[in-house]
Amino acid sequence: MCLRWVRSKLIWEALAEHRVTHLCGAPIVMSTILNAPQEEKRELSQKVEFFTAAAPPPEAVLRRHGGSGLQRHASLWPHRNLWPAVVNDWKSEWDGLAGPQRAQKKARQGVRYHALEDLTVMDPDTMTRVPR
Repeated sequence: MCLRWVRSKLIWEALAEHRVTHLCGAPIVMSTILNAPQEEKRELSQKVEFFTAAAPPPEAVLRRHGGSGLQRHASLWPHRNLWPAVVNDWKSEWDGLAGPQRAQKKARQGVRYHALEDLTVMDPDTMTRVPR
């Protein structure tokens, strides 16, 4: 399903009434859902996998996300015509992490895959690779 506007009340209604199990949106969508007034939030009977796109959500948003009933599954960062460019692949051994450690893992940049085997992060001043 697709909503015409990013409005917390409409999103919570759709999640509950249509039993949405997967959702993709930019970090601002996640923030909008999490910051909804309590009276707009709905009890969810299903697990909702949330895929973020465009940029990784800030750690503060990810910490609030923990108790929301939504499960953030992965991040997809598009890069012009290569979509998705990187995927943040969650590891089951991180399930037991709490607070800042869990948010830090969720905010990481992602992992390489065969189409982008030379993908790296570089220091913008020296253009040398930085440690993972």
